[in-house]
Amino acid sequence: MPIHLRLRGKTFYARGIVRIGTQSVPVAEFSTGQTARASAEAVAAAHEAEIRADVLDGAAGRARRLTVADALTSYIERPGGISAADSTRIAELNDRIGAHPLTEASDAWQHWMATRGTGMAPGGAARWRSVFHAAIAHGCKARGLPVPSLPTIRQPPRAGVPYLTLPERDRLLAAYSKAAAPVAVVLAFQGLRTQEALRLDWRDVSWPRRTLFVGRGSGVQAKSKTGKSRTVPMHRQVRVRLYLIWRQRGRPIAGPVFLSSRGAPFQDTTGKGGNPLKKQHAHACATARIRDFRVHDWRHHWAAHMVMSGTDLYTLMRLGGWSTLRMVERYAAVSVEHMAAAVARMR
Repeated sequence: MPIHLRLRGKTFYARGIVRIGTQSVPVAEFSTGQTARASAEAVAAAHEAEIRADVLDGAAGRARRLTVADALTSYIERPGGISAADSTRIAELNDRIGAHPLTEASDAWQHWMATRGTGMAPGGAARWRSVFHAAIAHGCKARGLPVPSLPTIRQPPRAGVPYLTLPERDRLLAAYSKAAAPVAVVLAFQGLRTQEALRLDWRDVSWPRRTLFVGRGSGVQAKSKTGKSRTVPMHRQVRVRLYLIWRQRGRPIAGPVFLSSRGAPFQDTTGKGGNPLKKQHAHACATARIRDFRVHDWRHHWAAHMVMSGTDLYTLMRLGGWSTLRMVERYAAVSVEHMAAAVARMR
């Protein structure tokens, strides 16, 4: 049967089958949003024409007909909606670059950065990019289209290696939420990458040997960023924290070590960008009055203090899971600074 109309209440709904040659495309019932039959027939006819064009032109043709505004609209109407802040961003993105073809989303974003984004801090621009990318990704996936890639936001280079003093470290660790604090302790005293820490499984924790096996994960892809697993000694601070959690959970044999405040494993963002601890870390930094210190900077902090305590670069490379010595050479400068400060304190 072709597309036909049915009056439900005061609104016409449409459903049926569109036939193109030997192909039949079923049309699930949808609201035309119209109360007058003539207007409803026009909506149904336009929908049928779009289906025919999709079949005849394929995904490439369908993509060429869509605009950034189509994707933004689809994102706004998704189940659950969007926040008020994101709604404001979506509205401005639509005003400035909504008319661009969806296939040229990258060019649209570059145009936005060259106009509205001029002089914006990297963090602010990254938030706008995140909303824009989420919107076009939602719009493309809903239509079975490939998601266009967007240029990344480049952070300005930072001078030196970021690390905290020991009082700053303790103050920041004390400011984390109950769920995030144990993870932060592992980052601070073991130097693990965030995802390496969040993937820890109880099978990776050896109480007799007092070691952590890095690279297994709990139901996710194994191995670390370098593709190699490693076993590292547990720092006493980490051992105590994990032991308390292990006892409270009933001494589990397997399963994720760290759970969010909702009792679920932290999200695995490998290859997707973003950091599951970003919000908790930002709140902790604000509470502890620590500035310009990112989640990943815990790894730099750990490496810097390892070098200052006399650890050689080869051992540091092995413990931290870096592939080459060249990747840890930056921390040699920290050692020189530390020795110079020690000499200056001598009277």
